[in-house]
Amino acid sequence: MKTNFEKLLETKYLLELLSNKPFEEIISSVEGMFIEQVPDTKMLSFEITSSPQWLTGVKKNKGVLVRIGLAVACDFILQNGNGIYDLSAVFSWVGINLDSKPVTKIWIDLDGTLEEFGDEGILQLRIYDLD
Repeated sequence: MKTNFEKLLETKYLLELLSNKPFEEIISSVEGMFIEQVPDTKMLSFEITSSPQWLTGVKKNKGVLVRIGLAVACDFILQNGNGIYDLSAVFSWVGINLDSKPVTKIWIDLDGTLEEFGDEGILQLRIYDLD
């Protein structure tokens, strides 16, 4: 499979707060969402196509990072028995309780835009959605 995570390399340390192997987690999670719908789905390629948009939250008066959210545009190609699909989406990943018992959630919003799902949009809601 062809992948391109170049636009996330500078902030990989933030992704590592969500997973020890963040790029592998992104691929398996996105592919898994589509396998749930069509079991013979395989991801052929995945590319991050925008700079990441981040939101963070800290404990008051302590400066301890307790929540984080990422939104980034991506393109990917899936294949199943019905054909090959070239898709664009916004990938979002949120983690809360980072200082205690972390909880994370991933979204893939097909044909979404960063204006709608990024740090000025729905990501602001999603970073608190898991509470």
